[in-house]
Amino acid sequence: MFDSNIVGSANALVGGWGNMGAGITTIVMALIADGFVHAGLSPNLSWRVSLVIPAFLCFIVGLSNYFFADDCPQGDWSKRGLPIERTPEIHIASNEKNDKNIEVHDANKVVKDDAVSITDSEKNVTVPTSTRPDLKTFLTALKNPNVLILMIMYSCCFGVELAVDGALTLFFFNHKSFNLSKKNAGLIASLFGLMNLFSRATGGFISDFANEKLGIRGRLIAQFIIFFLEGLFLFVFPYSLNTLPQAIVILILFSYFTQAGCGTSFGIVPFVDPKIMGAVSGLVGGGGSIGGAIFTAVFKAYGPKTPMPFTVLGIVVMIVSFTTLLLRIDGRMLLEWKRK
Repeated sequence: MFDSNIVGSANALVGGWGNMGAGITTIVMALIADGFVHAGLSPNLSWRVSLVIPAFLCFIVGLSNYFFADDCPQGDWSKRGLPIERTPEIHIASNEKNDKNIEVHDANKVVKDDAVSITDSEKNVTVPTSTRPDLKTFLTALKNPNVLILMIMYSCCFGVELAVDGALTLFFFNHKSFNLSKKNAGLIASLFGLMNLFSRATGGFISDFANEKLGIRGRLIAQFIIFFLEGLFLFVFPYSLNTLPQAIVILILFSYFTQAGCGTSFGIVPFVDPKIMGAVSGLVGGGGSIGGAIFTAVFKAYGPKTPMPFTVLGIVVMIVSFTTLLLRIDGRMLLEWKRK
């Protein structure tokens, strides 16, 4: 959908602002539940009733997407590239005797015929007809080692994000040296999700910038560095719990790199196998959900009173960061010893 030089930024910005809902929800849902408690409901019932509100909002958003959203910037995907009705040409006033057509100088140049306009990057690309992905498509994607590696890597960023989102409030609440109320613990924990306002997007920006300077290898370098730093700050977090300000600083740092890793990952995904990009994206995204389930089990196994899960996650993520060395995208790798 997006040009190759901004695909990382575009995917990361949209995904990051979506994930930012986790931080907002942590704050808003607590306030809604408190409102129901003050209205006379029990605490247990207030949480159940409050969940009706996001369910209703999701239903409305789903209907809005179905009826009003375009499939892609060119409109309906099934009609992309087909002839459309000619639209009136736009004219501007000038000092010359005859008006001249506007010439558009941007990434989406207007094609002055009956074809749908396409971006410069698509001029020499044959776009296949939209088809429903089948089992064979997903099996083809699963046979690609790059897909499997990116599934594991995405489980170590988005999966970590899911697990930490669910555990952070109780962790701060149960850490007795901080002596926080559940409400204040939730507010501090919400910082983790709210970082998505910019953190995932900057991961995409970094990936695109590195691609501009070094090509696809630049994206791999960005992927490795961000994942390694994510693991490092996750590992350091348990050692920052002497004071609350220190813990918050390290929380923000590992939050940033966790979410930026999601951005750099999906800066690589579109280049793995463009012909089946939908299947590749779905599998990599599914890897994040699987990672979330696994890492949530780690937090549950250790309980909410110990920082040991952060140590475990940090070690795992640092090890997984080195799998970037195994990625081969468009014939390029992170380390190329014999390349001329």
